[in-house]
Amino acid sequence: MSRSDSDGIDKEPLWESELLIDPVDLQAGHFVSRLDRPWRDTPFPLAGVMILSDDQLAWFREECKWLVIDLLRSRNGYQPPSARAYTPKPRPASGTSSTPSRAIDMLRNSRLDAESVTEAVDCHDLLYRQAASLIDALQRTGIVDAEQARLGLRKIASSLETNVAAMIWLTRIKHADRYTAEHCVNVAILAMGLARALEWADHEVENAGLAGLLHDVGKMKLDPGIVHKPGPLTDQEYRYVQQHPQIGYELLSADDRILPEVARAVLGHHERPDGTGYPSGHGREMLQPLAALVGVVDAYDSMVSEWPYRTPISHHEALGELWRGRNRQFDTGMVETLIRFLGWITPGVVVSLSSDEYAVVLQTSHEHRLWPIVRKLRQAGNEYIAAERVDLAEFNRNVGASSLRIVRVLPDGALEVDLNAILLAEAVRDADGL
Repeated sequence: MSRSDSDGIDKEPLWESELLIDPVDLQAGHFVSRLDRPWRDTPFPLAGVMILSDDQLAWFREECKWLVIDLLRSRNGYQPPSARAYTPKPRPASGTSSTPSRAIDMLRNSRLDAESVTEAVDCHDLLYRQAASLIDALQRTGIVDAEQARLGLRKIASSLETNVAAMIWLTRIKHADRYTAEHCVNVAILAMGLARALEWADHEVENAGLAGLLHDVGKMKLDPGIVHKPGPLTDQEYRYVQQHPQIGYELLSADDRILPEVARAVLGHHERPDGTGYPSGHGREMLQPLAALVGVVDAYDSMVSEWPYRTPISHHEALGELWRGRNRQFDTGMVETLIRFLGWITPGVVVSLSSDEYAVVLQTSHEHRLWPIVRKLRQAGNEYIAAERVDLAEFNRNVGASSLRIVRVLPDGALEVDLNAILLAEAVRDADGL
């Protein structure tokens, strides 16, 4: 919401990740992005400050009437009880419109109904089978046959705006024995979602999906013992793994059915704006949009997925890493658009509530982005199963001061919960009119 003059706050609305709080609720690890006076009248940098010491805490608590924390730049994701409502501030980004668009908001407009869930599950299963078959054929024959994957990609691209909530939910379901194919499928889905949010043309959305699906094809030609080695790689092993974009490019360039821009995106998806990427170390001037797009979504899904050599971090933490790496490790416009597209909380993420309960997010909205509709979880043996459905916005309107809020976003797989079963149950619930 816009702030009134009596608040003493500038009339600019807050970012989705920003919260207006009482200084008494400030904690170490919060990033302060605004306060009740110009930054030049404080002892802190003009760009804001990460709270790291008791002295900093004391200054803000003693000197300020209000302040704004940015959860995206914070190390501490705690949302204080004094946090107030907000609306996101639209911000121009390279390759994006400077005003909110239907495409960038499609995830918040998408609902988990019987039709969208059924279609998303069918599309996802088809694409996964095609990805697994492509990987198997490459390992057996040394040849990439990507044509079979186009049908799955085309089906997803054509229906993405209506079933995107279910598609994004499915990217949150991980299996340790399928991580290679699942990662390729997840990157394809996220790439198509980001391309659609950027309002790229239909054929460009499909190309983004294909580049995402094939981005790691070069790794299939490397020694899996090194590629999936538990623990850190030696310098020699790291240089060996860095060959995979070049190998993938050469495999795809040999097939005249693969468009050159798709092959070049595979080659460049580890190049970085600051020139520290590989294989060529090209900077932002040489970084093509499709390669930049695949690079951002590949990094995001890698961070939220479990690998033999790395444990996953949460959706919240991954967005923070991308934000901190923008303009250096990742294209700024791509990062900002992905964050606006996915939102601070997405369907399918598991969260802990202020009631010391766990829940899975079902649906977000424009008005209450941190008060989504959730399905609480209850423990049954070693697993968690679906329980009460709660609209946090409606609940908090009716209970007065005793609010129920999200305290933390958990990493994917942090709890033993069958997300697929909960998703299908939502479809059944919709079909039955419940």
